[in-house]
Amino acid sequence: MVNHVPVITHKNFFKFLFIYSKKLSFLLILIFLIGCSSGKKFTRYNDLKFDESNNIRVLLDNASSDLVITVNDAINILVNDRIIARVNSGNKLRLVNTSSSLNLVIGSKEFNSDSFIITPADQSEIIKINNKKYRGRVNIFLGDSEIKITNQIGLEDYVKGVMTKEMPIGKANENYNALKAFSICIRTYAYNKLSENKDFFDIYTDTRDQVYGGVDGESELTNKIVDETKNQILFYENSPAKMFYHSTCGGQTEDVQNVFGKKNIPYLISIKDGEDPYCKISPRFEWTEKFTEATFINRLSRAKLIENANYYVSDIVVKSRFESGRVNELDIIVNDGKEVQKTIFLSGNSIRSIIRSSDDKSILKSTLFNIGINADRDIVIIGKGNGHGVGLCQWGAIGQSRNGIDYKKILTHYFPGTVIKNIYD
Repeated sequence: MVNHVPVITHKNFFKFLFIYSKKLSFLLILIFLIGCSSGKKFTRYNDLKFDESNNIRVLLDNASSDLVITVNDAINILVNDRIIARVNSGNKLRLVNTSSSLNLVIGSKEFNSDSFIITPADQSEIIKINNKKYRGRVNIFLGDSEIKITNQIGLEDYVKGVMTKEMPIGKANENYNALKAFSICIRTYAYNKLSENKDFFDIYTDTRDQVYGGVDGESELTNKIVDETKNQILFYENSPAKMFYHSTCGGQTEDVQNVFGKKNIPYLISIKDGEDPYCKISPRFEWTEKFTEATFINRLSRAKLIENANYYVSDIVVKSRFESGRVNELDIIVNDGKEVQKTIFLSGNSIRSIIRSSDDKSILKSTLFNIGINADRDIVIIGKGNGHGVGLCQWGAIGQSRNGIDYKKILTHYFPGTVIKNIYD
């Protein structure tokens, strides 16, 4: 079915569309110096039999040549589990990749090994480097010819470090059950990443996986919540559930097949957020983007979909939508004002990444939209939701929490057929 898009307004848009339903001076105390060339290698996770000692490795930084770490509180440097130096606040660690090993330069001192470990000095439990705070330990090593820095941390502490970076806390306990459900989502996602058995690290610290802030991502409330759900993950039948979540579904979540091309997953289907959408409280529930025609054409040119910006937009056609109402296929018809006319076809995730927001600071909020050309020849997009739409809707979960719905029911709403299990069961 092909829909030619008319001039649009907020009033007629929603009627039409929803029919489709994140300085001290230098002081270095040399404690013990060992032979430098035989640093400890990092082992892989060979199974998923968890105990209290299991850790997840978060990639904090990587570089092909040099890296510098600023020390914000006293730390110990270890090689082969032996302390070789204590470094006080205000100093810098310079890491140099020699291809075969690492040089660690601290003022006039230089150490060589294939790996180093940073732990907190004195009685502190927190490592403070580069103006950030981390629990656990920090590993520095060569991997794939790069310098890599990871935070090796207990799974529960990792979950605590993600909570406030990925979801609003709210006032008092209004988001309590949403946060409780979300803590299980974070842990389930991390558990699945551990099962991939990567050589050098398990998970990124940004939106490639989950945004991790270390201690700065913690709060008293969310730490309490993580403790209450300790070791709990989401299962479907006998396997950990594949985990997806997003900010705001706009009233209807999306089937995972339509976004990520995965095979049918029974608990990642399109569902209604509620007869009266729970996520309507989201600041991104409804939105509008407006582009000048020149800006819109430049987006297409930048994506190399047209050879230059000397075109005009003749029409924009929504060729098909998914059952959720999200745009599946989009035709943009352009001409050069003379004889040349082209039809540019966009589909799936490319719609968001090519069109982007009007200020060009991010991809388009979602594909749940209507699009048209107004009387001034501006391209106007009026939409709902924020994110890919698959899995848990964070603002929907918050809406349910504020309506007194329990965290277990929130999870079964967004992941039907799943159950909560303890990692050790």
